[in-house]
Amino acid sequence: MDMILDVNTWIYPMELGDKFRMIVSTTLREDGFAESSEWTPLESGPSKADSFEYVMFGKIYRIDGDEGGEAGTSKVSAYVSFGGLLMRLEGDQNHFQGFEVDKNIYLLMKKLAF
Repeated sequence: MDMILDVNTWIYPMELGDKFRMIVSTTLREDGFAESSEWTPLESGPSKADSFEYVMFGKIYRIDGDEGGEAGTSKVSAYVSFGGLLMRLEGDQNHFQGFEVDKNIYLLMKKLAF
């Protein structure tokens, strides 16, 4: 899987070579169910966001596929907008289960210490 991601480095400084953990999720609830309304940290219980330093909320705005892959595999690219910061994920179509255009998505990141 390849990723290109805009990060607001004024809020979350990143340097070349930094190691990090990243999760892309459709919900912040620990039980995996979708939020019943807009997520607000003061009204919600524990969430996935509690374990991360940088969280963005966005929307999938485009999905492109390549049907010419070898041995039945095809490459898919998903494009997400986080209010002007953009991300492109590209990889095997099996990694994109549940991805749909106009679907809300969260990106969670935490730097790793090595």
